[in-house]
Amino acid sequence: MNLSRREIELVVQELSDMVVPSRIQKVFESTPNKLVFQLRSPGITHHLLISTEAKDTRLHLVEKKPQQPDHPSPFTMLLRKWIHGAWIEAITVGDADRIVFIDLQAIDPDWEPQSDDEKAPRQPMTLVAELLGRHPNFFLVDGDGQLVATGQGRILGERSADPGSSYQTPPPPPEWADDDKVRAGLAELTGDGSRSERLARDFSQSLEERKRRELRQSLRSRLKSRHKSLKRRVSAIESDFENIEDADKYRRRGELLQSAYGDVEPGASSVTVPDFYQEGMPKIEIPVDPSRSLQQNIEYYFHQYRRYNDARDKVETRLLESIELRDELASARQRIDDLETIEEMNAYREELEDKGLLKTRPKGTYSGPKRQKALPPYREFKAKSGATILVGRGAAHNDTLTTSIARGRDMWLHARNWRGAHVILRIRKGEDPKSEDLVDAATLAAHFSRGSSDTVVDITYTHAKYVRKPSGAPAGLVTVGGGSTLSVRMEEPRLKRLLNTEVEFR
Repeated sequence: MNLSRREIELVVQELSDMVVPSRIQKVFESTPNKLVFQLRSPGITHHLLISTEAKDTRLHLVEKKPQQPDHPSPFTMLLRKWIHGAWIEAITVGDADRIVFIDLQAIDPDWEPQSDDEKAPRQPMTLVAELLGRHPNFFLVDGDGQLVATGQGRILGERSADPGSSYQTPPPPPEWADDDKVRAGLAELTGDGSRSERLARDFSQSLEERKRRELRQSLRSRLKSRHKSLKRRVSAIESDFENIEDADKYRRRGELLQSAYGDVEPGASSVTVPDFYQEGMPKIEIPVDPSRSLQQNIEYYFHQYRRYNDARDKVETRLLESIELRDELASARQRIDDLETIEEMNAYREELEDKGLLKTRPKGTYSGPKRQKALPPYREFKAKSGATILVGRGAAHNDTLTTSIARGRDMWLHARNWRGAHVILRIRKGEDPKSEDLVDAATLAAHFSRGSSDTVVDITYTHAKYVRKPSGAPAGLVTVGGGSTLSVRMEEPRLKRLLNTEVEFR
């Protein structure tokens, strides 16, 4: 249900009248590829949704902000860092494709005033939303046309997404692309409604229908899997029941072996005895365990007889219950197609779970496929003073932590001459780093490096604003302007205290 280029032009035309100029107050994340921007125009607040979800590319105003995830994506955090407070000066559409350019005037987050009355200088930036169907994505571009950050979507064409590289538009669409289509009623609106209201309603209905399809398919899949499981269970129980029907065979063998005392050779694997249960008492051969005595073999056969005989009623009951469940499941699979609404499907799902036809899942309305929560690109610890210390999880995460999450006034630390994690010590505005906090952060920088086994490790530290990521540099590689060195001794009590403060992300 992507928007065509013509539909995007119509929406942007409306947005230009409603939200230009306006100030970006907040950036909300519905998913990493679906963002809502809270905008403040004179006398009114708007919420602008831009989605770069594959097969759900769109932009329009919505009534309210979305529910927030516990840990927003690195790109969302970077946007909050760069464009909170930015002014929207223009919204335009690319000449040849479904690309929206939002021109901004933003404050450099690394800027710090030199005097109380100094005003923050603004610089041009552009938020680019490529609403390209299968390859949608966000890009944040500075005034020189260089990438500050790239969203988490797919990138169309052979283009660089590295910070510092020049932003290039994607290859043009094919000639057969249907970009002039406009859904009924969107071009010429009647009444007081807006295009955004019309699109919000259409997409809401579309998402509702998708949820119904996904829920119906989920129930079908669960019932099918459960039906197969019950068929296997019934087959296994029927096999057990056949053994139970043969329980008397074990009793007879135990009784017949009692007549073989004194006639069994040591190590024999079978014993031949007369079968006094049959007319004429023909000779039969009974298998025995050569490692056991005759008496132990007799006890084994009687034990098997009692075990199967005692289980007869339980197995029979279990077999009947399983057959009944299997037959009910077959009927339930047919009834799924008759349910229309999500409420009916959820109610029927709970009914099936209560009956034991489906395994119980947490209560609540089905909300589509479960999305695994992404961990932030850092681990979080606390210094003795309570200051926050962030430690990158890996090379690529180091880049995100240093270039996107760290503020200019924060302290950046790294083990000198060793590969290791980037470490950020959060510094409050107007404060200087405490020496004890620096030692704590340096201890973590040493611990999460290849030099952790040394008694003393040299740690480079500086303000994060002096750390830069060269264009095209490998993941984790940065340049440091200036910087000081702190030699930290690996103290076990200090390290243990720090590691025990790690924040658990769920």
